[in-house]
Amino acid sequence: MLALGIHYLTGYATATSVGSRDEAEWPPHPGRVFMALVAALYETKPHPGDTDSASLWQEEHTALEWLEALEAPSLKVSEHFDKRAVVTSYVPVNDKLSLPANKQPRTFPKVRPHDPNVFLVWPDATPSNSHKNALQRLCGKVTRIGHSSSLVQMWRVPEGEEPAPDLHPVATPSRGSKAVHLRIPTAGCLRELQQQFNGDAIDRFFDLSVRISSSRGKAKREAEATFAAEFGTKWTRSLPPPTRLRPMLTITRPYVRSRPAAAVISHGCFDSDLLILAKQDGPNLGLESTAALTDALRGALLKSCGEDAPEWLTGHRARGVPSERTHAALLALAFAGFPHADGHLLGLAIAFPRDLPARERGRVLRPFLYDQDGLPAEIRLTLGKLGVWTLRQEERTVPPLTLRPETWCQTAEPTDTWASVTPVVLNRHPKLDPYPDHAAWFAEISDIIATSCEHSGLPRPVEIDLDKTSWHEGAPRARPGAGGFPLLLGKPSAPARQQIHVWLRFANPVQGPVILGAGRYRGYGLCKPLSQSRS
Repeated sequence: MLALGIHYLTGYATATSVGSRDEAEWPPHPGRVFMALVAALYETKPHPGDTDSASLWQEEHTALEWLEALEAPSLKVSEHFDKRAVVTSYVPVNDKLSLPANKQPRTFPKVRPHDPNVFLVWPDATPSNSHKNALQRLCGKVTRIGHSSSLVQMWRVPEGEEPAPDLHPVATPSRGSKAVHLRIPTAGCLRELQQQFNGDAIDRFFDLSVRISSSRGKAKREAEATFAAEFGTKWTRSLPPPTRLRPMLTITRPYVRSRPAAAVISHGCFDSDLLILAKQDGPNLGLESTAALTDALRGALLKSCGEDAPEWLTGHRARGVPSERTHAALLALAFAGFPHADGHLLGLAIAFPRDLPARERGRVLRPFLYDQDGLPAEIRLTLGKLGVWTLRQEERTVPPLTLRPETWCQTAEPTDTWASVTPVVLNRHPKLDPYPDHAAWFAEISDIIATSCEHSGLPRPVEIDLDKTSWHEGAPRARPGAGGFPLLLGKPSAPARQQIHVWLRFANPVQGPVILGAGRYRGYGLCKPLSQSRS
């Protein structure tokens, strides 16, 4: 077996699709990876006379000839990725060339795969030690795959550490399978790429041109004769060099993804189709302002609905009796859980009960979200000392990650691990104190959290961890005070309940949103998927 690993150092892959210059190529085609190896080979070709380097270079050349003759590789590659909006840039032409052209439009489409590691796997390959060493050296020379900004680290995977691939080449896709056609290398590709690049002829052209220009007499005549014999034409200063073709591989193979046995997906009582309201104007606020914002949004919603506000929105039945059914939860969406996150808020969201028909949502909220002309309305929230916020329903084609429902609900890849961004407010006051017997207190709080999961329609977690500090970067501490969340106040006569950040692992993958605790309808207890370890 042979496997080559690729790590996208910036987290982004920038490469233009062959079919459309406005689309990014993902997954990376094996043919593109092979061309990157070929480029690394010829960029490090030793000078004549360096016999030791020439011997190693020839081993690398031979290894690529062996590699191209293998069957198409399988891939271990992330199926899910985030697209960046394609922006047209205007790039100046080479200033040293007197070209009658202005700046030229170009696009640089890129994707952010959920896993920046890609592996090419040849299950049946049996490389010799010479080929292994040569490929290891070549991989170390590859700095990019695709655009020059698409920086990578590449390596040969040690024996026994090869990953199981999940994207496989097939001769003919089965009916109903979703196949993607990827360019692959085949026997003779290295020679064909060398011919397309035409490097030897172009180097020879310029070598002879310099000799002719710098020589006199007999030496010049001999150089001109050699040039005419090799290139079939008389040398002149205006003669262009031989043509260099754009390297291209055209042979493709259909690939299909292997699917593991479907896991049981758990859902809570809230629908994953969040209604996102993007901030348009107003002061910069952090997650500690969650309660002020969700309370203001609830007031604006009730004012819009008037006396006809339904139970699923108010949380109350007739005469103010608390509803026993799930009602809409209001959430604050912050830049949290990403590298360098600072917890600033980008917008708000409404999570609806899962059993609420979409038609009913639209009937109630249409006057709130749209004006008389059917255009998105500007929603104004007055926040007292915090100022005024204006919101509008998020309708951008590619919104920020924080303002995408899948960021909070993990709809594409449900996960079993979640952690709170806003602290969970305990449904009841614990009987035990953490200091005399921390283990007993931890068990009691864990049971309260597990019961909160059941109240939200989720299974009890198989593992729970607790802390005042969130596992998501950018989220404030659960403790009130500087740098922390204020206590969520309820009825004036009732003491504030304790709140804490949680880390949860479920037996099966869970699709969000995951909103827990006594403050779940006011934005507290909002969890976010967690991919890294909890340490």
